[in-house]
Amino acid sequence: MTGDTPLDKPLPDFLDAKAKTIEETDSPDDEIHRSGNYVQALERVVPDWIEWMDRRGVTTLEALDSRHLARYAGHLTRRVNARRANGDAEGITPATAWNYYSLVSAYLHYCQQWEYIAENPADTDRAKDEMPDRPTTDSGQQQFWSQQQRETIVSYVDERAHDAIDADPRNREALTAARDRALVYVLGFSGVRGAEVLAASRDDRRTGITWADIDTDQEILTVLGKSQKVEKAPLTDRPVGALSRWQTLLDPPADTWPVFPSFHLASLREAAQSQLQDRGVDPVTIDTVTGLSTADLVDVFRERDLTPPALTTEGGRYTLKKLSQEAAVDCSADSKDYLTLHGARRGVGEAYYDEAGFSDAQRVLRHEDPSTTSKMYAHKEASELSDVGSDIFSSEE
Repeated sequence: MTGDTPLDKPLPDFLDAKAKTIEETDSPDDEIHRSGNYVQALERVVPDWIEWMDRRGVTTLEALDSRHLARYAGHLTRRVNARRANGDAEGITPATAWNYYSLVSAYLHYCQQWEYIAENPADTDRAKDEMPDRPTTDSGQQQFWSQQQRETIVSYVDERAHDAIDADPRNREALTAARDRALVYVLGFSGVRGAEVLAASRDDRRTGITWADIDTDQEILTVLGKSQKVEKAPLTDRPVGALSRWQTLLDPPADTWPVFPSFHLASLREAAQSQLQDRGVDPVTIDTVTGLSTADLVDVFRERDLTPPALTTEGGRYTLKKLSQEAAVDCSADSKDYLTLHGARRGVGEAYYDEAGFSDAQRVLRHEDPSTTSKMYAHKEASELSDVGSDIFSSEE
């Protein structure tokens, strides 16, 4: 492959693509992903790497090879050693070193996909051998909704919804409680990612699932998967009742309505005003929505065939945190003190793993690479092997 492509030429398109696809990752041990700043980290680390390479006379993608990445890996290792030796302020931890290297590798993988380079020079043993030892991670320390946790929060949202609907089925409390119950059921029993059913603020393709995406007869959800392809996810029979009761209460006039709308008052008002303005409704009528309550605004959306905004992943996380605290869910052994969106997904996978085996766990989580599932449940596999080994060596006692 020939050419003189500057190292940073594909960078804007790469960052834009990542900003559109960012979501809760299947690799929660990555501290950059955990902090929710993956794109920001890319924006900082990759340009720094490009500058580092430029100072060493490597300015084009075509000139890159595994030796250059090995030198970069050696640079990261020296920073790790500096921190270990004397607490150097410029030093970094092994986990950070691997995060930096992974971010650069992700950029070069993108360059390979778009045929700027024939191979990813970071994805070679020659380069990786110069990295410090990779820090070990214990998959068992990540949050998995346990059966007890799932039962606790499900029982709470059931009672909360029943009480609110009995008190007044038209007010905001009833709407919110019924929606939250349906959300907990879907997350807790389907294995979907939060960003597959809720809106992602940084990705205009992820606007939340609609009622057209739910087939309660076949018990299937249609979602935009992590691969950016439309995928089918198993709903199971458990959420069907909660979803059906929620649909009856919400009474959406069209199946294009989000299953999980936001009931944030300012967001509802802004969406209503914007859509009415787009239709040429007179300003006086538009202004009338300003003083309406949540329930009355939902009526406006129904009556005028408007579409309410969907609950975002940030709103979903806040909702789960609030519900976990109200339900007194025991999260004392978890990495978080509340139930998380991705913890629900892992918990579903673990239930499949325990009851049906590795293959079905991989299928329900829709992992294309079996190693992703294996890493997620490495603690389970190790425990099983320990049991096998105990049987093998029992005769030697």
